[in-house]
Amino acid sequence: MALAPEAFQEVEIATCLLSGVSLNASKLSRAILSVLFFLRFGILLLGCKTVWYDEEKDFVCNSTRILCVPSCFDEFSPISSFNLFALQMVALFTHSLCVACFARSSFHVREGWLQAQLRRKKVQFHIHVFGMISRIVIEVLFIFTYYKVVEGFGQPKTINCHSTLCEKYVVCSDMKSTVKTVFSLCLCAASASSATICLWELTTSLLFMKHINNPSCSQVPHKKQRS
Repeated sequence: MALAPEAFQEVEIATCLLSGVSLNASKLSRAILSVLFFLRFGILLLGCKTVWYDEEKDFVCNSTRILCVPSCFDEFSPISSFNLFALQMVALFTHSLCVACFARSSFHVREGWLQAQLRRKKVQFHIHVFGMISRIVIEVLFIFTYYKVVEGFGQPKTINCHSTLCEKYVVCSDMKSTVKTVFSLCLCAASASSATICLWELTTSLLFMKHINNPSCSQVPHKKQRS
């Protein structure tokens, strides 16, 4: 049974919201990006209940001073990887919401010069390319931020604390560093996969735009007139 036009529009908008790309992207790319969205959300939800539930409690130092452990924890983890990737999800969802709103506005038929211009294929593809570039920037930026904060892709297990609130030669250990590394690497891999798919879509779109902008390819030979 075929979907009604209104139901089809809602499905298309939902795929835009989950994948974060416009309708000009292929259905396969939108499906993969939607799966990656649910995968990242599930990893964050599971990590929130287990790995990152109480990070400071899993941080142990050989010090007897009360304020030593919190100050060493701030030195060890200035930004929690969970907070970083949660912020990434917020940024990606905001980006997807903008894309979905534009897709919804393109379904409404309104007379006027502005709407006529927005419905032109050339303008739609320019907006599609801008959305792909911004999506790639978000993905790469958060991977790079995680790499700089952690000073690598692996969570360190022990550090030498240099806080003035502690004694000399205080060593601290993170009891769940290995599990945090696994969760963080899964999120980084999902971000890298999303950026790769968006890069492939961007390349395909640019090649298509180059093709339609080429006068030699867009000209259609005229039919011979009847004598």
